[in-house]
Amino acid sequence: MRIGLLTSLALAMSASFCSQASASSDNTCYPHWSMLKYSLDGCSNLTFLSPGNDSRVNLRLLLSDQGSLPLAPNPLSEEDLDSGFGPVPFANRRLDAAPAPAVSSTPGTPVASPLDEALGKLGITRESDSILSLLSGEGGRCRSNDVDSATAFINQLLSSTELTDPERQALARGRVHMLDTCAWDPAQRDSLVPAVQSAQGQAFASYLRGAIDFYAGRFAEATQAFAGLSDNPQPWLKETAQYMQARTALNLAQQNTFDSDGMPTKEEADETQLKLAEEGFQHYLGTWPEGLYATSARGLLRRVYWLAGNAEKQATEYLWQLDQAKAEQRNVTPDELVQEIDNKMLFGGGKVEHPLFQALDDLMGMRPGYGENATPKLTLEILQAQKPIFAAQPALYDYLQAAFQLYVAKNPEQALKSLPTEIPAKLDYLAFSQQMLRGLALDAKQDGNGAEALWLQLLPQVHQPLQREQVELALANHYERNQQVAKVFAADSPIKTAQVRAILLRHIADAGLLRQVAQGEASTERDTALFVLLYKDLRLGHYADFTADLKQLPAEPSDTKLGASLGYTYSGGQPLKLFRWSGAKAESGYACPTIGETATTLQADAKQPQALNCLGEFILRNSLDGMPLDSQRSADELGGTASLFKGTTFSRLDGYQSVIGDTKASAPDKAYALFRAINCYAPSGYNSCGGKEVTPAQRKAWFKQLKTSYASTQWGKSLQYYW
Repeated sequence: MRIGLLTSLALAMSASFCSQASASSDNTCYPHWSMLKYSLDGCSNLTFLSPGNDSRVNLRLLLSDQGSLPLAPNPLSEEDLDSGFGPVPFANRRLDAAPAPAVSSTPGTPVASPLDEALGKLGITRESDSILSLLSGEGGRCRSNDVDSATAFINQLLSSTELTDPERQALARGRVHMLDTCAWDPAQRDSLVPAVQSAQGQAFASYLRGAIDFYAGRFAEATQAFAGLSDNPQPWLKETAQYMQARTALNLAQQNTFDSDGMPTKEEADETQLKLAEEGFQHYLGTWPEGLYATSARGLLRRVYWLAGNAEKQATEYLWQLDQAKAEQRNVTPDELVQEIDNKMLFGGGKVEHPLFQALDDLMGMRPGYGENATPKLTLEILQAQKPIFAAQPALYDYLQAAFQLYVAKNPEQALKSLPTEIPAKLDYLAFSQQMLRGLALDAKQDGNGAEALWLQLLPQVHQPLQREQVELALANHYERNQQVAKVFAADSPIKTAQVRAILLRHIADAGLLRQVAQGEASTERDTALFVLLYKDLRLGHYADFTADLKQLPAEPSDTKLGASLGYTYSGGQPLKLFRWSGAKAESGYACPTIGETATTLQADAKQPQALNCLGEFILRNSLDGMPLDSQRSADELGGTASLFKGTTFSRLDGYQSVIGDTKASAPDKAYALFRAINCYAPSGYNSCGGKEVTPAQRKAWFKQLKTSYASTQWGKSLQYYW
């Protein structure tokens, strides 16, 4: 029953059993476009069972096959696109149910709440709308001290014929006044419970006293009050008292296991009270299987089992919720149930011999550890001993064996022996996972033809959400690794995912392929290809090609910024109009011609001082230092192989240094080069211009040279520091 490893949010729940904690943090997510993920990469999930997936995603894939929770990814949001996502890989949040649209009333038409309507029948108007404020997702016993429970109480007062009107009003006022807090001093507690004469009125007053004690944490007193009502002839009081007795026992059981902030202590839950809580909830459900609190009681039973460390009973409840429960029988949404299973089963330390939970645990066990525990905790011997657990699901067991061989043993040949060689007519997510793993194993053992044939064979047979996009990514990755990127852009290419194609255009494609795509029909992809072509011509020193390719640029090119397709995230981007840059002077005092003319000059003389300075000016004025197109992606992800567009990226600092060292450079050219080279380190002292680093001593020498040899220039006069 030890609970020391549980998260604070998971521990906070009481009346509702829903945790908002996460198996992985995906509040700020960026995709990693890799097909083989060995470690947890919860921001970059794949559409097949993988050790690198967030465990909640693997759970959802298996639940979809069971029919318990169909996979229904949300459309890509602007945030997803700004973060660099495509359909696959995806962040866990894309599988969460979309929030329900807000229901708005007609402007100017007040809507009376059920509580106000009930009070109105008693001639009572609420003095204040103030209610107890709790954070979204925050649990605790006070969660149910809400408007709904107050309304239910008052409706019972209205329907009880044995009460007098003054008694109803006094009891109703007491319940409404409870809504603004769960902490009362003795005098306040006494003031909330009116003195009434009738037997029925006294019973309702006893319930109020019990509720006040419960919310205030006076559980012994609450137990006594509810026990006294457990045989009351009033049906609602009897049912509610039975439920509250079990709920009070649960709170007694856990009262020392959390501190005032809801954090776990070293204390264990009280076994005796846990047993009473379990018996109480079971008795309630047996007596009122469809009662007012049946949904809550089942949810709280899961909490009892969790606190007691009874993983088997806990798992049984989860399976019932997934396979049998109707929506109205669940006290949490499907998304919340997935989160709860993740927190309280997969990370709660419980061990259950059920294929669903065992498979999830095994996939996590294939991940490498950290430091001295770098070896994955799952071994072949452990996996082989699990065979009886998967007796009813041998295909899932075979998949886990194959995954172990590929991800842990790094033995693709052995992995293939546990995978089917034929594609079934129906590709659920397990069958799809088998084929995806098979393709990865074929690629890993250098059977490129076999892998390509499989990916192409799969494409027309996939119909489940995100399966086609996953195969397209796999095929594109295969073509890149086998120097066949042109196949991605062939007229009959099955790879349609825009983000996949854009990655290969900006990081891998050579000039010929970029020209081919740039001559296609008007589209973002065509504009991207032309932009990348012109940019790399210029930055990689292909000046003659730039001059020729510039002719493809329309006379009035688009000024719409290309953002995500060029690799920008969240902000920024560049338009094709960039390459109509007309030069600059106003900002710096240094005159430059158009970028086309600058390139023509560099074509004739790659060391021409003014042209080098002006190429630097083009980069500086258009914020092209650190351009995403200049970056190298990780070797294991799409776009991570060496670019087929060869050349060394021009850096402003290298250009300035060339001018500084050129004995034939004019005084203005050299002065401006010194001025700009020194400013490459302003104001942080770090180089913002690219190229090789320069020592402070060298920057000091440049500063001295500028302030002496070129002191009369506007740049010599204006520069006051070096960095």
